[in-house]
Amino acid sequence: MVDHEVIGSQLKTDRFPFQSEGDITLAVRNANYTLGPVMLHITMKPGAVITAHLHKGMAEALYVVEGDLINEGKQYQAGTSLHFKAGGQHGPHTTKNGCKLLVLWTEHTAKEAADLTDFVIAG
Repeated sequence: MVDHEVIGSQLKTDRFPFQSEGDITLAVRNANYTLGPVMLHITMKPGAVITAHLHKGMAEALYVVEGDLINEGKQYQAGTSLHFKAGGQHGPHTTKNGCKLLVLWTEHTAKEAADLTDFVIAG
């Protein structure tokens, strides 16, 4: 049973609300931690910049869906994921040709590793 669904064509896209330069949009796919990680879809046009930043209470994972992302001067292509611990500064993020990113924020916990055996067949 699906607890919440998000249809891409019904997603509301807004201007990126944090300190940045250039054309960046944000669509929130999930903002409710009870449904799993916060999930954001970010689109950056060529030359756009998200200022270096950190998240005190949450870890962040970025997945480059399309295009290229430059983080701290190193360029990454589609298919790359970058992971940042809670409290760790990262960025600036920019892009040469534009990119689409899927971003996941998870609440910081004392656990360092996921329990990959935590998969139980329902029945």
